[in-house]
Amino acid sequence: METLYASGVRYKISSGNVGNVFAIRNTTGALFVAKALDYEKIKKYELRLTASDNFKENYTTVLINVRDVNDNPPVFEKSSYRTQITEEDDRGLPKRVLRVSVEK
Repeated sequence: METLYASGVRYKISSGNVGNVFAIRNTTGALFVAKALDYEKIKKYELRLTASDNFKENYTTVLINVRDVNDNPPVFEKSSYRTQITEEDDRGLPKRVLRVSVEK
């Protein structure tokens, strides 16, 4: 019967993990998101990973680009709008009364 031995390799994130947003399983090297990402704050991460077997180490770089999703509601450019129309001004209907717009 063949005995399987653990590789003894340990993994860690050695730099670039701003806010500890990412985590790594030290026995498997599985990298995962540990906290919420915010594109408006940080658009990309450059993580340096270390693998060690207690005798030697090796390093690699992982580049992670965060894609933006619209997670903010639309916001009107003004908090209120005003216009005035004349009661008899009904020629050329429909007629624009006002245009509102939002910031995305």
